[in-house]
Amino acid sequence: MRTFKVKALLLGAICAGLIACDNVGKTQLPKDAEHFLTEHFSDVPVSQIMDTITQMGYTAVLENGTEIDFDENGDWEEINFKKNEVPASIFQAIPQNISTYLKENYENASIRKISKKNYGRNKIIYRVAFNKPNKIELCFSKDGTIISNDPEGKHIPSIARALIGQFEGAEISSIYVDLDGDIEVELDDKTELEFDRKGVWYSVKSKNKALPEGFLKQLPNTMIKYVAKNHPDQFIRRVEKKSYGYRIRLNKPNDIELSFTKNGIFLKEESDKQ
Repeated sequence: MRTFKVKALLLGAICAGLIACDNVGKTQLPKDAEHFLTEHFSDVPVSQIMDTITQMGYTAVLENGTEIDFDENGDWEEINFKKNEVPASIFQAIPQNISTYLKENYENASIRKISKKNYGRNKIIYRVAFNKPNKIELCFSKDGTIISNDPEGKHIPSIARALIGQFEGAEISSIYVDLDGDIEVELDDKTELEFDRKGVWYSVKSKNKALPEGFLKQLPNTMIKYVAKNHPDQFIRRVEKKSYGYRIRLNKPNDIELSFTKNGIFLKEESDKQ
């Protein structure tokens, strides 16, 4: 969540005992925000109203821990339910296609967060994140068309799926497709893979274990030999494609970073300990 400062709503002494704080500051919200809270959370008192440092938005914190972000006009931007039940009326605040998709595919899943962000030029992206064990995030366009996919990754390019398949024993936990069509995939072992819209990878990063041999075989052999000869006790845990070639990072604790040309010719070595 963003960093906020608390508005001076009521004196602490009042909140401590003179009167209940269940609706502290609610009247300071824009009317649209107040209407949203009344329509969807009328049975849960507001315990706190916070605003951004730039005074350009608000966050309403409910007694059950649910947090709702509003913009300066009172339009909702994000609802963080934590582990609370999602009011049925909330599904009327998002496109029908999203509600239908969630009901058909995740009826028994626990929703943690729903957010709505305007990227300009009428481009609105909705995101729905789930609590464990369905710890994934789905993204939808303005009309509710899914633009990031479920953990099976059925709609991402086949060459991306083929690469993901080389990480045996790991399953997809989330897929995110940005406005440019680039695809970010996170596996349940915290491995992160990034692809362009065609499914061609440009970054593969594991938490702290060696990348699969099948993947490493796709890289210039001279680069792999250089690592084996000069760093025999370490393994490659991250590879990124660069304009000049490749940048790789070895495992901790040294976290050595090596740069190579597109043909695998060594360029330079850097270390966090330098």
